[in-house]
Amino acid sequence: MYRARKAKADTIPGILTDGSDAGLAASLVTQGRGVAARAVWAVFECWAKDWEYTRMWSINTLTERLNLKWPILQAPMGSASTPALAAAVTNAGGLGGLGMWGRSADQAARRIAGFRQQSGGSLNVNYPIWPDPRCAPDASGAMRQHLQVQYDAFGLGRVPEPAGEVSDVGPEHVALMLKTKPEVVSFHFGLPAPEVIRALKAAGAFILSSATTVAEARLLEEQGVDAIIAQGTEAGGHRATFTGIEISMQPGLFSLLPQVVDAVRVPVIAAGGVADGRTAAAAFMLGASAVQLGTAFLRCEEADVRDAHRATLAEADDACTVVTDVISGRPCRYIRNKLIDDLMASGLKPLPVPAQQSLTQRLGDTGNREWTTLTSGQSAALARATKAAELIERLADETTRRLRAFA
Repeated sequence: MYRARKAKADTIPGILTDGSDAGLAASLVTQGRGVAARAVWAVFECWAKDWEYTRMWSINTLTERLNLKWPILQAPMGSASTPALAAAVTNAGGLGGLGMWGRSADQAARRIAGFRQQSGGSLNVNYPIWPDPRCAPDASGAMRQHLQVQYDAFGLGRVPEPAGEVSDVGPEHVALMLKTKPEVVSFHFGLPAPEVIRALKAAGAFILSSATTVAEARLLEEQGVDAIIAQGTEAGGHRATFTGIEISMQPGLFSLLPQVVDAVRVPVIAAGGVADGRTAAAAFMLGASAVQLGTAFLRCEEADVRDAHRATLAEADDACTVVTDVISGRPCRYIRNKLIDDLMASGLKPLPVPAQQSLTQRLGDTGNREWTTLTSGQSAALARATKAAELIERLADETTRRLRAFA
């Protein structure tokens, strides 16, 4: 029933313009033609209110600039994001994203081409910014020796040498962005060199980056971003901090979001704990121009997620995650398991990101959830197994209903 009313609400501007239905209903009521006329007017008012409530949160400068029907972003989650997932989100009216973490320019080009084959809408391409991941041989040797026990237990052979390169969006990737022109280019862990930002903006790219504090948000605005993602501590995946602030001092979204909105002039996107219409509506009431979801999209069939990871997400609760650097070398929120407990108990300092991850990630090939990397936010229990388009539709409907209840 709600979907039918929503569909009708989309036509309200035309009705108001030509006056046909509204004029007829008003005329019938004025002329006193009874219960039927009043019923027609009541239904019309209901449709009009639905349309107005939808407009209140779904249309703003950000959605108009990026040509979005809904201010809902799919987090461009490293390996989990796929061209099929991003295209499904964009085709449903949101903003699909592709992570280019650890990928060559050729690999990135294929991912972008895969998206363009499935969608003509807006795309967010994401890069992490991290320094040289090389580490001292003795540190590498100790970590490899420790992990060898589990490699042997699962028949995985020798622990490999740590791998990884500097991620600073080098010339090949910049050239790719200038050629393919994704509508949005976003960054995690700060921003690349100023000349890179200038070149991307000159080519028409909308620039995003994440902040975990008000101070970081102000820095990003000063450096020229077009919008800021306020990442609360509830968020799954890597903490986006680029100023070295301790995790215990980073605020949750309910505290962070309104303070960032007050501190900057650019649009603010809420991330962390947003999983359904209730949490999305709360974010919009706190001043967000859009919301970004990650864990909820991990449960979509288009995401590239291991079976053990999917099964664990389906059983998640509110107290199953932990933020730690032992898996990747940088603080990240995961569902706690034996892999995390083992590495924390070892007392070994993790290698720099992504070198550490190159050693731990292969344990996921075993299919054993206790030794698989299980990225997740704190609201995983609110997510459902679904398709991306269905998730967008449900979020839009639920958010409208929640906001209407407070009007």
